[in-house]
Amino acid sequence: MKRSMRIGTLAAAFAGAIVAVAWLIKDRVVGAGPAPVEPAPVAPVPAPPAPAPAASAGDDDLSAIDGIGPVYKARLADAGITTFAALGKADATALAEKIEAPVSRIQAWIDAARRHG
Repeated sequence: MKRSMRIGTLAAAFAGAIVAVAWLIKDRVVGAGPAPVEPAPVAPVPAPPAPAPAASAGDDDLSAIDGIGPVYKARLADAGITTFAALGKADATALAEKIEAPVSRIQAWIDAARRHG
């Protein structure tokens, strides 16, 4: 009987130890709940393109030339080219550097501007 009491006591102690260990590691076994969700990174919103400079009374509509859209029209205006005459007199290589466009494209614009003006 002493032996069975001793075995029962040891079994109860062992079971208690298992419960204690299980309680200590329950978060690892069961999980501590859902993992925190990090918010998705917010993509930066690109700035709207700069508005084209306002046309003066003596300015021509350079966008009438094939290949000159709002961006190149604004770049030409920034370089001081706002008329067909001014574009027709421009040096293709120098202007290509200023507005960051291929020389061949600039030369085609110059030829078209000479036909317009």
